[in-house]
Amino acid sequence: MEGFLQLQAALDAGAEILEVFLEESEEGSGAERLCAAHGLRCYRVDAHVGRALAGSGSSPGVVSMVRSPGVGLDDLPETADLVVVLAEVRDPGNAGTLIRSAAAAGADAVVFSTRAVDPLGGKAVRSAAGAIFRIPLVLNVPLEPSLWVLRERGLSIVATDAHGPTAPDGYDMTQPTVLVLGNEARGLPPDIADVVDHVVTIPMPGSGESLNVAAAGSILLFEAVRQRRDAAEKK
Repeated sequence: MEGFLQLQAALDAGAEILEVFLEESEEGSGAERLCAAHGLRCYRVDAHVGRALAGSGSSPGVVSMVRSPGVGLDDLPETADLVVVLAEVRDPGNAGTLIRSAAAAGADAVVFSTRAVDPLGGKAVRSAAGAIFRIPLVLNVPLEPSLWVLRERGLSIVATDAHGPTAPDGYDMTQPTVLVLGNEARGLPPDIADVVDHVVTIPMPGSGESLNVAAAGSILLFEAVRQRRDAAEKK
């Protein structure tokens, strides 16, 4: 079912599908009918090959080969006003979850710095649950120069840290904003301090020292959504 949903998501987004591999159990299934309806190049494989193609321990049923959805910073629209930058985030599950949250929050793009995980790897794609086709991904770009580019386009650079001066609801994210999320173990690279406009910290009255980067990023994204919704309602 997971493979079928990924295929459906790619078709809905207008992605270029190169090839589809159907396991023998999918004969006569919705996936096979979908391939026929869209004239997709389709091959039958056994479950062992399907698992190998998917890089997964479980049988996906359907594996689709899709042209990379990656774009460049210059391809982002001039109106982009909410961008997520993953500064060396390494865990594919975190990356996929953040792509999914960014798409759900209506963000304009997710930017992956050099040394960040490949968001097109199997685990990241599965964690994104089809969202890689619903939001532009900028891949493998140098972190500091990319932040300067976004800043020069009028976006405020907001970084997250465990010891920042301001809670997210204390910072105005109705303005064009870049949310920078750091590495799971090391946090933010120190060499981007000059380009960061503000640092926010999520209050944690409990006993935890920090949040998982995917959880923290999702909270910040939907804080931006809340602020923008409230501002629109006041107009």
